[in-house]
Amino acid sequence: MRSVSLSSRSLPMLDSEESGERGGVLSDSPPWVLSGGLMLVLLHLQSLLSSLLLSSLLSVSPPLTQSTSNDIAKTVNSCPALADKTALEALNIIVSGPAFENQNVVTIGNCIHYLIDTTGVDVPYKTYQEGQLYSGIGASKSVKTLEGTNRNEPSAFITTEMKSTVFHPDNWPLIDLFKTYTGFKPDMKANSFLGQKMERAFVGLQVMLNYGENKDLGEDGMIMEIRRFHTSAMETYFKVDGEDINVYNYFKKKYGKPLDYPNLFTIEVKGKKGKIHLPAELLILCPSQIVTNDQMVNNEQSDMIRISAAKPHLRKSITDTVAKKVGLASNNVYGFIKVEDPIKVEGVLLNKPKIVFAGNKAASLPNPRGVPTDFNRAGNYAIAKELRNWEVVFSKKEEVVNGFVDTLRQEMKDSGMNALAPTITFIGNEDLEAVFKKAKAANRQLLFFVIPSGYHYHQRIKALEQKYDVLTQEVKAETALKANRQPQTRLNIVNKTNMKLGGLNYEIQTDSFRKPSRVIVGFETSQRSGGNPDYPISVGFAANMLKHHQQFAGGYVYVKRDKDIFGSILTGTLITILKTTNANRSKPDEILIYFNGVSEGQFSLLNETYRKRVEEACAFLHPNYKPHITIIASSKMHNERLYKSDNGIIGNLEPGTVIDHTIVSPVYNEWFHASAVARQGTTKATKYTLIYTTNSAVTMSDLEELTNDLCYDHQIVFQPIGLPVPLYIAGRYSQRGAAVLAENRGPIFKGNEVDLEKTNKEYGYGTKTLFNTRFNA
Repeated sequence: MRSVSLSSRSLPMLDSEESGERGGVLSDSPPWVLSGGLMLVLLHLQSLLSSLLLSSLLSVSPPLTQSTSNDIAKTVNSCPALADKTALEALNIIVSGPAFENQNVVTIGNCIHYLIDTTGVDVPYKTYQEGQLYSGIGASKSVKTLEGTNRNEPSAFITTEMKSTVFHPDNWPLIDLFKTYTGFKPDMKANSFLGQKMERAFVGLQVMLNYGENKDLGEDGMIMEIRRFHTSAMETYFKVDGEDINVYNYFKKKYGKPLDYPNLFTIEVKGKKGKIHLPAELLILCPSQIVTNDQMVNNEQSDMIRISAAKPHLRKSITDTVAKKVGLASNNVYGFIKVEDPIKVEGVLLNKPKIVFAGNKAASLPNPRGVPTDFNRAGNYAIAKELRNWEVVFSKKEEVVNGFVDTLRQEMKDSGMNALAPTITFIGNEDLEAVFKKAKAANRQLLFFVIPSGYHYHQRIKALEQKYDVLTQEVKAETALKANRQPQTRLNIVNKTNMKLGGLNYEIQTDSFRKPSRVIVGFETSQRSGGNPDYPISVGFAANMLKHHQQFAGGYVYVKRDKDIFGSILTGTLITILKTTNANRSKPDEILIYFNGVSEGQFSLLNETYRKRVEEACAFLHPNYKPHITIIASSKMHNERLYKSDNGIIGNLEPGTVIDHTIVSPVYNEWFHASAVARQGTTKATKYTLIYTTNSAVTMSDLEELTNDLCYDHQIVFQPIGLPVPLYIAGRYSQRGAAVLAENRGPIFKGNEVDLEKTNKEYGYGTKTLFNTRFNA
């Protein structure tokens, strides 16, 4: 249960002289162009009205339990375990019925339906030689209970969203897929460069056996999941009847046929009695498998982003077309469920924050040369750092970018930084590690790498940064060439350098953010699925725990793969954050925590378990230390796609748009927030849910404005980003943790189990000097 009720989520209608405040209405001017005014928002979200009794489809024999449309209110509860989802489950199945029956549709899970034949859909079709991958277009569907227009009577809504993804081919022999990779060899090792790339592309896929009693069973045969690649059939031994035998001789003896690829790596899967290793030539890919982000090793992810990046009016049109072809667009499902037209709601446009540089010089918003949210540097950095002992590393003398160092130093000077001439180094015949060893001995402040894009040193550089505790920055040689003639490129590079060194480029001067006594924390993970199931995942965290309350830093922690990925490390991480904050400023009197990517089913976990972990961390500092605690869940993993309607013309939401009524939860205080400009494609608003707070003085307006301000605090790009900065930085730290783990070829094991404590100690930043910097800026 929440400890306190917050202010109303309705939009207060203010007098015209109160314009500029939240919810202000100004005469008859177009509301969507006024800061603080109302915006008309069109959603791809429709109300469901059922005129008949809905039979529960969960029952398998008479008598059927029944629920009426009056039971919709029972489907939501502030304690999710107490919600009765019967009516929603029935509606979900009924609404998807036409899609399930559609012979032109492949359904993934229960709610995402992809078209087999995409004729008539104006979306590019992509294929990929390596892995024989191909793109698919479809629509996801969700039925949920929302506040609706009558707060005393929640309503059922259906929302559809366009989905593009990449599919693996159906029923292909695994060995034939391997052959599609450029450079494949019959004796390739698992630890070779191509072997590692292919492993990333195939780990997590389901495969079937094509030999013995399983050979003719097809999809009814034994299905297993690829865990990783292992040593070859000739090199991999196991015991049979107490004797060692290798995989090659086992299959030759048992089935009388020698393997065609005895020197190729084997495939590790999990059997009934533990890990087993099978030859790739004896495995077939199961059908209808999508390519996860972790399995995209070429250009698949960027291609899917481009396919999805349609302008708002096109995206809505494509979504309508796909939903209709799939079978989700009927306004009268099976003759008794009425689906209304897409709903329109009013939104609020929040004011942009005041941004100042050194000497209290305010940045100009908007920047007339950019989009409405961009701003220019106004004088020197708020806190400019010095570079007295640094080193610029080029790959070799022939690839030195002439004039780059001098140009960079001049840009630093123009921003208020003092940078002495650096030492110049060439990797040449020395390996990267030798460069780090010398830099550590010389006590360098920064190793600045200028490397051509074809060298692929990035992951190795970051792993060595962690190992030797030496700060690094890397730019591509191609980018360095641009920097000589492009002022914005130079500025972005120097913005990052100052932040890495512990500087602050600008301050945000708003009432919501001007509270040094409050610590704001973000928890995020970018590695939820895919990858070797034996490996832990990386949870990133960030907080404003440095000397200035608008400076964020953080790190990552490796945790066991589990449904609850934050709980095991929450107390310990918060203790570290609170100690660091106390050492740099003082003990905070308020703790506000954002958790990103938490599902609605886990809200009770945040409320009942995570809240206690936060209190435990506070008690560790002192038994009587009881600051205010606020917990917010955020997510972009929802189906609601919001569009601005300007006299019937469909467009993107303006940055700062908030909707906190009608389409939100009936039992939680919730809001949607669009913070960033969509340079291409259609904006996806983030949904925020207030889970818990002890602060009776906080209002929804306070939290909405603070979240909006935090989206302007990236410091490196002078524009708002899609998430509040503690979550954005935490996500980057999560990615760094995954990269360091991959570069070290996985975690440290103790026997057959992952030693999380040692892995975190050896591969993390918790004991490093760099922990107190924004090293991953």
